[in-house]
Amino acid sequence: MIRAALVASLLALGTPVAAGPNQQLLRSIEHRLAAWNVGEVDYAALTTSQAAALHMKLTNAPSRFSGRAHMFRQELMTILGWDGSEKK
Repeated sequence: MIRAALVASLLALGTPVAAGPNQQLLRSIEHRLAAWNVGEVDYAALTTSQAAALHMKLTNAPSRFSGRAHMFRQELMTILGWDGSEKK
């Protein structure tokens, strides 16, 4: 009985209640997104999956002057969950 309570309490302490994205990752994303002109982004509101997807997408970013740049920017906007109606 005591062992079960001890194990349960250790597991409860070891798991975060709400783990958000790493601050270093968010700063890196913020720095790289600024070059793609995606507008104002609330980085604190990004989910961990959004931050990870943005990081992976930005790691393989094309040149901003390539023919794929417009499509790449749209992919970033999709990850952010924007449909374009935010900018008026």
